[in-house]
Amino acid sequence: MNNIDNERFIYLVSYLKENRYIRNQQDFTERVKSDKSTVSQIMNNKITIPNKMFANILNAFPFISLEWLITGEGEMLKNSTISTRDNLNISGGNKGNIRQGDVNNNISISLPEKGTQKIIDPDGKVTIENTSSGVQNNLNEIDMLNQRIQYLERIVSGHEATIKSLETTIKSKDDLICILRSSLDKQD
Repeated sequence: MNNIDNERFIYLVSYLKENRYIRNQQDFTERVKSDKSTVSQIMNNKITIPNKMFANILNAFPFISLEWLITGEGEMLKNSTISTRDNLNISGGNKGNIRQGDVNNNISISLPEKGTQKIIDPDGKVTIENTSSGVQNNLNEIDMLNQRIQYLERIVSGHEATIKSLETTIKSKDDLICILRSSLDKQD
């Protein structure tokens, strides 16, 4: 079992929840077309991530980098790029509207007013919500990082226990070798 992949999975679910891409673990489960048991077992390091789930995650959240998801290399989020031959005009404002297809093929986007964010659900419904203060977001991020540190410390502790056990085994094998050598020396 690859705990590193599961750690990345747990981090991804936490990130998606913290940034309001999903409401909760059940929402994530539905979006990746999985079942509650499978996701729970992955979150608890009981099983590894099924290969099919990687594709389902990328379908549900196309802004996640495939390379990061599979190998942990690079950034979690894809670099966002706009490639269009149309002009893109972004203007401040409080309407939160997107208009496309005027006479000059311009795309106009008006941003939501300060202190709000635009959330677009998978079904296309747009809602504007007030954002919590930047301090609260930082505290949430710190809490998430502290949880990750505790999780990694548990893993390190488990590895340390394994190493100590192996060292004990090696010492007992060394003692046995010394006894056998001594026995052979006496026979000669």
